[in-house]
Amino acid sequence: MSVNSANEIFDPLSEKIQINNDLLVSNLTRQDLLLAIPESPILKKLNNGEKSLAKYLNMVIINETPITTFQGTFTDSLVNYLLVELKFNSHPFMLKLQSDFNFSVFNKEVSAKAEFIVSKGNAQILIDDDKHIHRLRNCRENGESLMSAEILACAFTNFDNGLSPTAGRSQMFYAMRVIGTKFTFYKAFMSDDYLRSLYKGFPPDNLSATIFRFPPINMKTPYGYDYADKNHRSLIIDLLYRLRECLLKM
Repeated sequence: MSVNSANEIFDPLSEKIQINNDLLVSNLTRQDLLLAIPESPILKKLNNGEKSLAKYLNMVIINETPITTFQGTFTDSLVNYLLVELKFNSHPFMLKLQSDFNFSVFNKEVSAKAEFIVSKGNAQILIDDDKHIHRLRNCRENGESLMSAEILACAFTNFDNGLSPTAGRSQMFYAMRVIGTKFTFYKAFMSDDYLRSLYKGFPPDNLSATIFRFPPINMKTPYGYDYADKNHRSLIIDLLYRLRECLLKM
């Protein structure tokens, strides 16, 4: 379900947390970023950190146009850059790529592959991307059902795997979805009874999974906040830092 406040998913960010201002890319607009090619006057005004992020964003924005041949690695590269800049790859975190997950209903197995997983002990963040917004324009719910299935697959794998720190227990974790330059954040909870019921088939009516989404689906943010929009950028950065702090506390 969509929620209208980030505080329903994350705790507010402490004022003691110092934000990396390079991630704001000097508040460049989408048009500025579209022109941020090598040797451009726009890039020359930026420091090295801002230049790096501007070039990643430029590649994704160019790739979003309908006439461009689809190359999904640009979105992967952007997400990886942001995760590394926020130290999601450093202790106590571990950043893993292309992790496989699955869940079973009766004897039918559904598998999913997450682009990135950030883990810390028994806590995880699932990060997936659709890479190209034009793939979703004719899809119902903007692909939300697919994202929910991937979250369920991740939860069930952790529940079912005897080597998992949370095997046999209720699952609560966070997720992030990236479509081009647009970011959406999720918080999910599935009880051990709900996950155990999948062995027998579809869960009974009295058991359900809870998945919160922010920002909400509406005309302004149908695919999430847009990192290429200077007015959304600081909101995404705030949410990324909140996500990091939540994982640290788990």
